[in-house]
Amino acid sequence: MKRNNIKKYVFLFLMIINCITIFCFSGQEGNTSGKTSTNVVEIISNIIPSIREMDEVDKVNFQEQILSPIIRKVAHFSIYALLGFLTISYALNCRGTLHQKVLSSTIFGILYAISDEIHQLFIEGRACLFYDVYIDTLGVLTGIVFALIIVKIIKMIIHKDEEERNIDKETSILFISSTGGHFSELMQLTPIISKCNYHIVTEKTETNYNLKEKYNKKIDFLIYGTKKNKIKYPFILLLNSFISLYIYLRKRPEIIITTGTHTAGPMCCIGKLLGSKVIYIETFANSTTKTVTGAILYHLADVFVVQWEEMLKIYPKAEYWGWIY
Repeated sequence: MKRNNIKKYVFLFLMIINCITIFCFSGQEGNTSGKTSTNVVEIISNIIPSIREMDEVDKVNFQEQILSPIIRKVAHFSIYALLGFLTISYALNCRGTLHQKVLSSTIFGILYAISDEIHQLFIEGRACLFYDVYIDTLGVLTGIVFALIIVKIIKMIIHKDEEERNIDKETSILFISSTGGHFSELMQLTPIISKCNYHIVTEKTETNYNLKEKYNKKIDFLIYGTKKNKIKYPFILLLNSFISLYIYLRKRPEIIITTGTHTAGPMCCIGKLLGSKVIYIETFANSTTKTVTGAILYHLADVFVVQWEEMLKIYPKAEYWGWIY
């Protein structure tokens, strides 16, 4: 199956899931839907100090009259922006002109928004609102525009990268790891790094930002994040995934070498999906247990290396190369 066909069916599947999600939310009775909004409002109210410190009466009035309506409209806008993004992404992998693809995606989004509001006529405690159709349509158009901008940027990056690759015939290797001990292990590969067309990626911290002076354009930084902060970490990981995609498309490495851990996961997955070879070196710090990233990339990496012979019992298909130090 061609890669375009795979992408087309993936986006079609995600479109269907999105539509089902919208349908399920619209199918909630007024009380149930209200409780969902109330829960979100309470979470946001507890996060923002200025709201949290209000008098109880003022707080309730603010929540009901201002915050709750905003939350509901933002939810409408966001889920339809995602629908627009997925719809045009699917259409771009189908036949037809760009004009036809944009027009058909827009019409589909608007018709689905209208059908969604009609659906709510038959749900107790819900109503059909023209204003919501307007917000949904705006969301669809925003998603479509955002997708087209991303496609344009990717094409520009790939074109620029192809020009650079015609000049440089050396093997392009991307070295990536989290900061701290993982990066210290990665730097043990300096003899290899110095002999190839390398690029280094790690997390930005106050202690390692001076690496920019040493490696200049040969290094990029991701956002530092720790799994200890369970609220911020998922958002940081998501942002790092998009940054990793941008770096990958700009550098197009033939090989990705990593000593872990979670920060390197998205880059390795992107590289594997887009045709790069992945070499994963399990951390020296683990001699009897798996890391979460190692457990995932064990099934994706072209070469999986352990630094302790005992780890071969945990990773039977791995290769034991001894200590990196």
